[in-house]
Amino acid sequence: MHRPASMFVLLVITCGRFFLATHAQQQPQPPAGGNTASVSCLPHERDALLAFKHGLTSDPAGLLSSWRRDGGHGEQDCCRWSGVRCSNRTGHVHKLRLRNTGREALVGQISRPLLALEHLAYLDLSNNELEGSTGRLPEFLGSLKSLKYLNLSGIHFRGGLPPQLGNLSELQHLDLSSTGGTNSTDLSWLRRLPSIQYLNLNGVNLSTAVDWAHVMNMIPSLRVLYISRCSLASANQSLPHLNITNLEELDAFGNSFNHPLETSWSWNITSLTYLNLGYTSLYGRIPDTLGDMASLQVLDLSHRNDDDKNMRIMTTDMKNLCNLEVLNLRWALFYGDIAV
Repeated sequence: MHRPASMFVLLVITCGRFFLATHAQQQPQPPAGGNTASVSCLPHERDALLAFKHGLTSDPAGLLSSWRRDGGHGEQDCCRWSGVRCSNRTGHVHKLRLRNTGREALVGQISRPLLALEHLAYLDLSNNELEGSTGRLPEFLGSLKSLKYLNLSGIHFRGGLPPQLGNLSELQHLDLSSTGGTNSTDLSWLRRLPSIQYLNLNGVNLSTAVDWAHVMNMIPSLRVLYISRCSLASANQSLPHLNITNLEELDAFGNSFNHPLETSWSWNITSLTYLNLGYTSLYGRIPDTLGDMASLQVLDLSHRNDDDKNMRIMTTDMKNLCNLEVLNLRWALFYGDIAV
């Protein structure tokens, strides 16, 4: 069957001009850091790192080959070890960056000796084959009270997210994005993170977290929220007072909302620069409030190829969206005029 050309529209719009384009979402990168420690690490923190290494069963890339107690071919000063950064002033370990960059993953347990690193502000263990003692995300990580950055993405944890993570009151960046296996029935612990700005829960099963939207609305510090493929069933919850007025990026791609576009509370977040509601089976008229989202640069309302053909999207006036660069309506079966 011949498909109308409008079903394949992917547009870049810059105040009235149309261009064909593709868009690749950019994930924020953690800050780089060099190690110029002028003091040696503390012995008990060195011992804690060695105990953590002992809990690993495989390091095929030799990432931790410099982690040794004796001088030998290694280095006794743990501040000079690979992936470790210390305070130049105190010698305390404040950064541990052991992410798997695509070579070969660390294998083993995330073990409790990390708790001795009381000044640890940055922890990145992403994309390694690690787990807690029970296969779950370890509850004790909620005791690392100095953490500002925590990235455990791509680790194959099982079971629920521990509410103890709500004890990390200094946390600004939290990435728990999953390839499957983790879930949460209660996200209320997120309210105890008053400084959180970046939250990535992509792939975490939130199908039974019925109050998820109200919880997110109680975190006014949020600037980036990624909740794609979380098995969420709706985004039409009643939020009488919107608190997430600093939110700049919202990605809910791949959830099965299956209700009218107009009923989604996302259109009231006028601070958004990036809004991805693609593959969520939202349908109907795009609300007039879209015209108030003057900061919007990317809008994705794409549909699956096999979505119900009656789920049409009706466009609206976009003349005020002078910052809009990418509009993705692929397979959306839109009708109406796009006024720009």
